[in-house]
Amino acid sequence: MIVVVLVTLMLTALMLVKFMEGSAVELTLATRLADRDRLRTDAYSALETALSVMAEVKRIDKELNSPAQGWGDPYAYAGDKPRDGVEVSFSYQEESGKASLPKMTFEELVKLAQALGLGETDAKRFADGLFVWMHDNHTAQAIEAEAGNYERSALPHVPPKRSLRSWEELRAVLVAKDYVYDPADGVLTGFGQAFRDSVSLYSFTASNVNSLAPALATARGWDPVQTSALTNYQLGKSGRPAGAPPWFRSMEDVTPILGANADMTGLDAAVKLVRVRVTVREGAGLFVLDVLVADGDAVALPKAAEAASPVSLAQTPKAKEPAKEVPGTPRQTAGKSATGKREEKLKYPFRILEVSETSGPLPEVTPTQEAAAESTL
Repeated sequence: MIVVVLVTLMLTALMLVKFMEGSAVELTLATRLADRDRLRTDAYSALETALSVMAEVKRIDKELNSPAQGWGDPYAYAGDKPRDGVEVSFSYQEESGKASLPKMTFEELVKLAQALGLGETDAKRFADGLFVWMHDNHTAQAIEAEAGNYERSALPHVPPKRSLRSWEELRAVLVAKDYVYDPADGVLTGFGQAFRDSVSLYSFTASNVNSLAPALATARGWDPVQTSALTNYQLGKSGRPAGAPPWFRSMEDVTPILGANADMTGLDAAVKLVRVRVTVREGAGLFVLDVLVADGDAVALPKAAEAASPVSLAQTPKAKEPAKEVPGTPRQTAGKSATGKREEKLKYPFRILEVSETSGPLPEVTPTQEAAAESTL
């Protein structure tokens, strides 16, 4: 009898432990979901503050040049703060400080590849492979880069004849892919990472000199003295007139520093594309919001290739005739509803091109990492 009771108690205890373990997992998941939803709201609220401050600065200064204008710390500029117990930080990576790949010429691509460490022959092979993929009017210089090779591959296809729409697409580009991704294991090479750090897939008119990628200066033939002069101007160490801001407002500010003979084609001083990262922390909760913000309608990815329509000319539907206007029916116009009442429309100052969200607990810091962090303070 005692044995039966003991076995029953043991099974009851085991079931209770399993129930508690399952409940702990469910409670943890529920807590993380609640943290994510709450912090997500905080992150988007902080983003709206950042965009509002950027719009205000642009209205005053006519254009955005650098986070140093004041929009780098939106809460300080707006005199606002997040709710109690929440920490919010902002970081910016200016995409328009890179070279716009859709706008680059063959010669510019070769010079940039050389500035990133490739020899002249390899730089031309890399540019050749990429241009066969991107341009219809480029004649392949190497046999292995010819467009016909794509049709003879295991999965026959043709080059899209437009610039890249993603970095993963580069894995399909003959010759060029072997410089960006290791042929043995497909891992990004040192050159590939440097190329991604210096080039944007988006199309825009000119690169911002305030955040110019270092390799672009080298590709233009600027010497270390010239690039140091630009950096020292922004840091206020030398060359900056009293009262001048720590950023360039136009290329007229740059000419006296670099000299009139410096290659400054395709450069300006305006932000056109910037990645804004909002990091929100509360206790053990973490939420990171990454958005790519465009200033202006001209900034965009290359258009995707349109699939050929299988519909024949005989099957093509006739164009619709314009609708006849019925007397007494209110006409819809911009800014007005069908009832004739005026509608208020929000004119958003910027366009959001990409959105990425990451949530989860704060990463654990090992004693080694903590010691290394303290040594850098």
